[in-house]
Amino acid sequence: MALSASELFFQYSGNPVAKILGRIFLILLCVFIAPSFKLREWVLLIVASSLAIGLYATENGPADILFALDRAAFFAAFIYLVTLLKEAAERSVSVLKLGTYLTKQPAGRRYYSLAFGGHLMGVLLNFGAISLLTPLIQRGARSGEDLKTNGILEQQQISALLRGFSWMIMWSPTALTQAVLFTAFPQIDLSIIITLGISSAIVMIFLGRMEDRFRWRNVAIPNHVEEPEFPTRSACRFFIICLSLVLLTAGIVYSANVSAAIALMLVAPFIMCAWIFEHEYNGGFGSSLQLTVKKLNSILTKSSQVLGKSAVVLGAAGFIGEAAAKLAPVDLLAHSLQVLNVPSWALLISLPIIINLCGQIALSPILVVVFLSSVLNQLPVLPADPNLIVFALGAGWALSMSASPNASATLLISGISGIAPTTLTWKWNGVYALLCLLVFSLAFVVLDSVF
Repeated sequence: MALSASELFFQYSGNPVAKILGRIFLILLCVFIAPSFKLREWVLLIVASSLAIGLYATENGPADILFALDRAAFFAAFIYLVTLLKEAAERSVSVLKLGTYLTKQPAGRRYYSLAFGGHLMGVLLNFGAISLLTPLIQRGARSGEDLKTNGILEQQQISALLRGFSWMIMWSPTALTQAVLFTAFPQIDLSIIITLGISSAIVMIFLGRMEDRFRWRNVAIPNHVEEPEFPTRSACRFFIICLSLVLLTAGIVYSANVSAAIALMLVAPFIMCAWIFEHEYNGGFGSSLQLTVKKLNSILTKSSQVLGKSAVVLGAAGFIGEAAAKLAPVDLLAHSLQVLNVPSWALLISLPIIINLCGQIALSPILVVVFLSSVLNQLPVLPADPNLIVFALGAGWALSMSASPNASATLLISGISGIAPTTLTWKWNGVYALLCLLVFSLAFVVLDSVF
């Protein structure tokens, strides 16, 4: 909380003392929760420390280390504050009813219900949407007597959820993409990015449905699920929360002249508190407020270590990406691009490919995206339109969730469902990922001629 408060204070005031405090609190966070670290956290910290040592020996080493540490503190605070929404959503009866409704649709609408439902719920719940819907999917899919049919239903529905959810990060203000890409390329036009992101998400969800229908075209799947009644009241409550989040974020962006990511960092805790109060409201303001404070205390204490580890992981990945970019031979890369005269559309196509190839060897998308963003920003001239660069990096990041066994969403679903990550990606969604890459490649060629 101290880290988040210092980062918010710096982002809105520019106070240099707050920036220093953010660095200190990030380091203290690592120290305090180090006893709970596993192999992944230790490896990231060792790599980050090694890069810091290598960076210190360079001409601008100390300044570059502090800059990378500032980025790490920002990423850590961002993911902590935004994930607080998930803590409220997981306790919401309305969200549970909507999730149950999505998984119990008739066969003809089940795919779109889960894909678009997972996509929209992911805007507010982020990875909490996966945590909520995956158990509901398995509960419903395994309720039949035919094990083969149950397996097909499980594959169809989990794939639909993964495909729909993954494209959310290309435009959603609650996604980490905002913190990484939108702040790395401040010269972009947010309206263009959001339009491209939403349009591509719709196209890719429909493409997923086409692949799904072709894959199971010769398999008859009985529809043994009765259509449930739409939870109107729950949907209205959820819509009000979403609308409040969007309007408050947009208002702060306009009034404070900050990015959507920074505005969301301020809005998310207040939305969480209001949501918790709505949960606990019993007709009396005073007693409801007491229950709300008690529940908030429980959330902030019991979930602090889990959220703290997520903050450390993303902070370390951000530091590694920035530090590695400073050590990379950027001059050689710029010279190579100039000598080879690489078309901008070819560069755009290569970005998603690089992100997903790195994902196959356990390099997280955020680490690779931060590295690529920093390297491209150090070039004398951007090799393509910045809006298209952000779009390509976001596409690669989203695509990794259905193509990389080491992506966060894939690992989360695997941990909940017990299904191997390679099965979720290579076996169930490998063909889909290749189709998406092909469509994006064609889109980059067309868009590059327009921009």
